[in-house]
Amino acid sequence: MNTGLLLRDSWRITWRNWPLWLLILLMFVVFLPATVLSGAFGAVAALVTLPMAGPLPRWMNQFRDIPVWAWLLIAVAALALLVISTAISWLLQAAAMRGAAIAAERGTFALSEALRLGWRRVINLLTLSFTFGLLITAMGLLPPLVIILLAGRFEFGVQLMQLAQTGLAPLNVVLGVVLLLVMMSVALEDVGPGAAFGRAWRVFRSGWWGFVLALGIAVAASLALALLSVPVVVLLIVVTVGLSLLNSPVVLAVALLLACGVLGPIGLFLMLFTAVYTLVLYTLTYRGAAQLVGPEAKA
Repeated sequence: MNTGLLLRDSWRITWRNWPLWLLILLMFVVFLPATVLSGAFGAVAALVTLPMAGPLPRWMNQFRDIPVWAWLLIAVAALALLVISTAISWLLQAAAMRGAAIAAERGTFALSEALRLGWRRVINLLTLSFTFGLLITAMGLLPPLVIILLAGRFEFGVQLMQLAQTGLAPLNVVLGVVLLLVMMSVALEDVGPGAAFGRAWRVFRSGWWGFVLALGIAVAASLALALLSVPVVVLLIVVTVGLSLLNSPVVLAVALLLACGVLGPIGLFLMLFTAVYTLVLYTLTYRGAAQLVGPEAKA
């Protein structure tokens, strides 16, 4: 595989195929409620364990008074929503991978072509998402749930939650990479869930450096976006403080809406471009490595 050619082809496919942007945007939309829910779960876990001087606010006492059975019910509902969101997002991601593979062969593709996964692929992807997707989401929800349930017994709840999340973070990253490769085996080669793990490992061994390059670009792009957001956040804080001194909530609200209206689309565009480009690069790397390994034997 030629690194320069992979990067150039990924760039060309990214800019010439709007269906890829639409599919990734739909992935963002699907994951938005689940992301908010996961963040809210972690925030509640921190709130109920944070030591506070003086009497607690009424709303915080209401959180702490929720019975255990209610928290378990909320956790089950959240887990179900996260698993369903994961399943839908994996189907959209598989469609984007197939679209990128088609574009690599003939330059462009139609959205309908990418979405025609076939029942076999759909069932295989759903099987993976309802097993390993369930495992990953459970690992994300379990630490804050345990902290919420044990908050009244332990004063070091926040530290315990941070320790658990820090310990699980490397495992989540490894599982994410493994499942991405397995998903590519299913989406691009129509391999079954059981055989997909072996196929993904053989392809990874053949082109591991390409996957490391794609992962490095994704991480570097994420860090760059995070660094770019710092001066924007600082500027918004300064503007907010300055306008608040005018004692004019209307002017403050209008200014914030204008800022979000200008900066929001720019941030969304950069996030979409990064996601589309790295997905195309992963797909082309997989195709190149799979050609070196040879076709998967069919049962």
